[in-house]
Amino acid sequence: MKAFALLLAACVLCRAVRVPGNIHKSRPGIKAAQRTRIEYTDAAQDDKVEDLPGWGPIEDFDMFSGYVTVDEAAGRKLFYVFVTSTNDPVGDPLLLWLNGGPGCSSLGGGFMSELGPWLPLPGGTTLQANPYSWNKVSNTLYVESPAFVGFSTSDDPADRIVGDERTAQDMRKFLLGFIQRFPHLADNDLYLSGESYAGHYVPGLAWEIVKGNSGGGDRPLNLAGLLVGNPWTDAAIDNLGAVDYWWAHALISDTTAHGIKANCDFAHIGPLDAHPYTPNPVTKAEVCDKFCNRAFNELGPINIYQIYADTCPPAPAARAAAAFARALAQPLASDSAEAGSSTATNPASPSEALGTLGAVAAAGLTRAARKAATGTAAAAAAAAEGTATSQKASVRRSSDDDADDIDGDDGNAPPEPAYDPCVDDEVETYLNLPQVQRALHANVSGELPGPWTDCTRRIRYSREDLLSSMLPTWQQLLAASNRRGNRPLRFLVYSGDVDGIVPVVGTRRWVSGLGLKEASAWRPWISGATGQVGGWVVEYDLPGPTTASSTTNDAGSTNDKGRVAVKDAVQGGLMFATVRNAGHMVPYTQPQRALHLVTHFLKGKEM
Repeated sequence: MKAFALLLAACVLCRAVRVPGNIHKSRPGIKAAQRTRIEYTDAAQDDKVEDLPGWGPIEDFDMFSGYVTVDEAAGRKLFYVFVTSTNDPVGDPLLLWLNGGPGCSSLGGGFMSELGPWLPLPGGTTLQANPYSWNKVSNTLYVESPAFVGFSTSDDPADRIVGDERTAQDMRKFLLGFIQRFPHLADNDLYLSGESYAGHYVPGLAWEIVKGNSGGGDRPLNLAGLLVGNPWTDAAIDNLGAVDYWWAHALISDTTAHGIKANCDFAHIGPLDAHPYTPNPVTKAEVCDKFCNRAFNELGPINIYQIYADTCPPAPAARAAAAFARALAQPLASDSAEAGSSTATNPASPSEALGTLGAVAAAGLTRAARKAATGTAAAAAAAAEGTATSQKASVRRSSDDDADDIDGDDGNAPPEPAYDPCVDDEVETYLNLPQVQRALHANVSGELPGPWTDCTRRIRYSREDLLSSMLPTWQQLLAASNRRGNRPLRFLVYSGDVDGIVPVVGTRRWVSGLGLKEASAWRPWISGATGQVGGWVVEYDLPGPTTASSTTNDAGSTNDKGRVAVKDAVQGGLMFATVRNAGHMVPYTQPQRALHLVTHFLKGKEM
């Protein structure tokens, strides 16, 4: 999930570029007639992944993984995985994906269990193709950020203490280094994407890029837009939205909802804050604690990330929630804790790690419920005997359909992979296999003090940043598009509508609060060949170029009320969409609908 539990505790066209030195040409893949030979630098070729354990040779696209240094003095370097587009690896945009936490891995989340080319099979040693991988429409890049998340590392222990500012700065440095390694992508459109706490990461990085582009010096990054899913954006709005959502979905009682809303300061409630028990509450804070604890009891052990899905066993399920809880309140974990204790891969029990929330969050914090033990064992055994090979082949064939129809609009949408509720566990098993780490050029010098984990115990993230609002940054980005001479950016905000962590209610409120003019009315959108309603969508005009403003800076402008000055509007520049029956991890819970949505957004097609 790579997120946290909100209130839950209160809670491009690019030409192939010839570069100096030895050049390596990509091997034509299965779509040789459609693919263009790309000349890679030596540094890129060093990161080339030719095959993966549990899958075999990579034939349909090129894959790279390795490290990019973002601070030489500190030895701080971020780990990435990059897969080229199966459609047009030269012309398709470069899309960066970031998972949240903070402290959770984009490799374990986005790449391995949501929108990457593969998904792990039960047992965690073999892979199946994902027919709805986003590299059907983009060159897709996954980065583990900040340092100490996943395989990313630093020689300086002080780097464990981190917040939004350095995370954004490091990611911009990473992108500059990545483009230097893959210069043929320099002119491609760059889109930033992610989910959950990427509601901070993505707009923060976008603003860092806008500032960097306007400052001269480094070659500008060709930022075209950003897309965020179920994004944690403003504590007050998102927390209130959660309470309203829980009540509207009959998860909590009238009394509890009214009690929380009457007594809690939503702007200062930390997701997964422990709520102490006070026998005779007197202050509003104490009464708030009382009603929050009651809400958790009423919610019960549901999967709060997808409220109508079943749940996973508590120990593995608590990992992502514990990451957010630690960032808010726990002391910095030592290397030895992660390397030497059983809590490294199975954190403290819910009550120990998460306070009163434990029983609720721990039961539901991975993607859903584990398959029955017998079914999992049987599937794992079958995979070991070779069933995985036929499964791989059948799904792979579906990925060879015409690129224009990759989202199923041609009437032949491929079947979605079986919903695997505990995919996180299988990802951890797979990424800790020595042969997998060797193939990925990961942990090459034994940098990790223990096993790779999806959500790390090794960083202390700024509580102030966790609770800060990103709405001023959104206004800055809108103003940057409004600044004469700047390229207008495009925005997509989407919400899975059965997510109880960062529900659609709060997101709708802050999007409408941006003060943009509605360009197209609220309406349903149809998800390709399925003929089913995929969700609902509304579009807003962005302000057009203007220099009129009472407050200006190098990147953009706002008026004296903090709203963007409007002139010559750019039509439909911001889209808000819901994804029907999708949870917090939209690309995993509704893969066909997610790919349909992102395809239309990247191609500028009407929903």
